[in-house]
Order: sequence, then structure tokens, then C-alpha cells
Amino acid sequence: MKKIVILGSTGSIGKNTLEVIRKNREKFEVVGLACKENKKLLSEQIEEFRPKYAYIEKKDEDFFKKFPYVKFFYGDEGLVEISTVEDADLVIAAIPGIKGLAGVIESLKKGKTIGLATKEIMVVGGNFIIEAAKDGNGKILPVDSEHNAIFQILENENIKDIEKIYLTCSGGPLLGRENIEDVKIEEVISHPVWKMGKKISVDSATLMNKCFEIIEAHYLFSLPPEKIDILIHPEAVIHGIVEFKDGFQKGIFSLPDMKYAISFVLNYPERGENYFGNLRLEKIEKLTFKKPESNSPWLLLARKSLEEKGSYPVVLNGADEEAVELFLKGEIKFSHIIKIVQETFFSHKKSEISSIDDIFEINKWAHNQARKIAERLKC
Repeated sequence: MKKIVILGSTGSIGKNTLEVIRKNREKFEVVGLACKENKKLLSEQIEEFRPKYAYIEKKDEDFFKKFPYVKFFYGDEGLVEISTVEDADLVIAAIPGIKGLAGVIESLKKGKTIGLATKEIMVVGGNFIIEAAKDGNGKILPVDSEHNAIFQILENENIKDIEKIYLTCSGGPLLGRENIEDVKIEEVISHPVWKMGKKISVDSATLMNKCFEIIEAHYLFSLPPEKIDILIHPEAVIHGIVEFKDGFQKGIFSLPDMKYAISFVLNYPERGENYFGNLRLEKIEKLTFKKPESNSPWLLLARKSLEEKGSYPVVLNGADEEAVELFLKGEIKFSHIIKIVQETFFSHKKSEISSIDDIFEINKWAHNQARKIAERLKC
């Protein structure tokens, strides 16, 4: 029986992971659950799955006493501890943002397998994560549907034979809309295809999600930026395509539901049963593809980040986090998000990253700088 720890169990990926596990009780045991503060849902999950370990951000002895059979962790150190518990065979890293970075690195150093569902930590700390996996003989299995598709295609291929990889993109909830100045929050977080959390829904609308996925793919697959491209594919049934030097292309198809990629990661290296329906191509009227404009701000930011590296990807991520948070609070317009990210990014003077502490320090600067720029835009 494979033993699973889920970091971010009350979020979209966490809940989908538990849904897959419910269908496979005889194959998986949940040994750890972690969330920031949603104690109501975490309580329900603990009662159902009875894990040995659990985590919340802030210490709460009264809450801990409700579950005497659970060992609780809290705080930054606690997040590392639950990420590295001896029992775990697989750690699903699905905490939004970069908070889980240290835990993922330490888990990989201990030879654990990480189901990576948080692209931000790869964006800011890709070199550290890949190095930790090599040093500890850990393994990274991407959960994002696009990277999961590319992983499946490349597993038995020679990296030298790759001409290019294509990460697909539905285009988000505002695809084709010309006037985005007065877009409402509800419009942005109502994704037409995928069921996602608010932050990633906003990133999908600005296409910053694709910016981060390009950077993530660079580290995951050891590919130069010029071999990573994006295709806008509104039907969202082809998740990734690899073009080989001999002209052949391979793609991975499925219904647009994260449970397919999650099931692949949970069952790896085997394939599990499908409980979530089948894609029927004959029922799809058309498959369409379009390349994004080469001067798209998010694409230029991705290319520049990989060209410069150092502190730039950290600034890019931190500025976007802050801008999205301000938008979701109703403090800035949707059209301000990319402006804030761009201005924060280009106001930064590159520095080298030599430690995880450097990452968090630069991330803090990016948040502060983005807030200052947002205040000026609001005037």
C-alpha cells in the first residue's frame, strides 16, 4: 500500500487527490494532511482518512486535542517535518505559492517522490529542487496537466531527439475579449474549462500561468527556452505535444480534469483504473490551435527570466502573487496586474541566489515593490 502525504489538502488539487484515493482505498493510505487554516474541512478529512500526521500554520492546542490519534505540526519547521515523515512514499506538494519550498527540498534529499502541483516553487527555486533530487535520489512527478503530459511522452525518449515541446493553453476565461479594463472578479475566476483555485484562475486569465509553466518546464525537462513553446487550444483535451527531430509528434489527450494527472502520479510507475469518464474524440466538433503573439507581455517575461535567471524569476513570481491578491481584494483593476508585474520586474537589479533565504528575501522585496506600484496606479 502506497502511503501519501498531501500538502494543501483543502485546496483544489488536494481535494481532487482525495477523490482519486477514495476510488482506490485498497491501494493508498493517507498518512499526512496539511493546510493553512481551513480547520473545518481539515477536520472532516481527518475524520474520514484518519492520518497519523496533520499540519496547520498556527498552533491551536484545542484543535489538536480533538484528534488525539494525530501528531500535529505547525509553523515553518512543522511544514518541513510533515513533508519529510519517514512513513511517506509520495508527497503531493499542492500548497500555493513558495511556502512549501523548504519542505519539498528536504523531502527530495531524503529520497522521497514529490507529486509537484505547485509551479511557483520550481519557478523560484528550480536549481535547488533539481539538485536536491539528484543528491537524495528523489523523484519529481509533475501534477500540472501540461507538464504531466510532457513527462509521459518523454519518459522513454532520448532528450537529444526533441525538437520542441508544446504546452497547451485553453486561453482562459477572457479569451477573445478585447476590453478587459472593467472585468469583474467573478468573470475572471469562472474558468470555462478547468475547476481551479482563485489565484491560478486569475493567472490563467492573464496567461501568467503559461509564463510560469515555461520556466517550470525548463527545469523539469532540462530544455533550453527555445525548445519550449505554447499553443492556445480552447478545447483543452490535448495537454502537451512533443515534436521530434524526425518530424513525428506525440500528444497526450484526456478530458480536462486534474484527476487524470493526479491518478497517474499516485499510481506511477503503473497505470490505475479510470473512474472519471473517457474522452470521445468523435463527439468533439473541432480541435483548434493558435500560437500566442510573440510580443505578449507574459511570454516576454518568461523569456527574459530564463535569459537572466538569478533573482529575476523570484521577482516575477512575487510581483504576480501580490498583484493577483490586490485584484482579488478589489483594490486594483484586472488590467493593472500585468502592468504591476512588468514594472516590478524591470525596476529590479539582478542578484544571484545562493540560498533559500535569498529567495524569501527577494520575494519579500517583490511584494513590497508591487504594492508601491499598485498604490501609484490607483491614484
